[in-house]
Amino acid sequence: MKKILLFCIYLMVSGTLIAQKLNPVHWTYEAVKKSPKQYDVIITANIDEPWHIYSQFVTGGPIPTTIEFKKNPLIQLVGKTKEIGKLEKYFDKNFNALISTFAGKVQFIQSITLKVPSKTKFSGTIDYTACNDEKCLPPMQIPFEIIIQ
Repeated sequence: MKKILLFCIYLMVSGTLIAQKLNPVHWTYEAVKKSPKQYDVIITANIDEPWHIYSQFVTGGPIPTTIEFKKNPLIQLVGKTKEIGKLEKYFDKNFNALISTFAGKVQFIQSITLKVPSKTKFSGTIDYTACNDEKCLPPMQIPFEIIIQ
């Protein structure tokens, strides 16, 4: 009876571990105050080895990383979202295109200006695909929210 019970527990734990979703990209968010009304919003992707994600500026190939910001009447975006990280470019025969990827760590930085100094929320979604040399995971959409104060 003990053996049967232990075997059942083993099956339940094994099933739970197998059912967990693979997620090699870990996101963090912060707002860095530059002046009373100016901030840099920094969205950081820490990417497990041997995975990578694609640049925002990939064309003619895989799905690029895309960051959509929800409209907030108190916030004005300044310029485009910058990428800071070790960018790797190579020609991919599968897509017949020049591909740009990030591995390890990449920061997406969006400068914003508050129309009036106040506490508010800055939110949106990140769409990305994580791949390694053997496969790509299905595209992911991650919501985020940062308090600006």
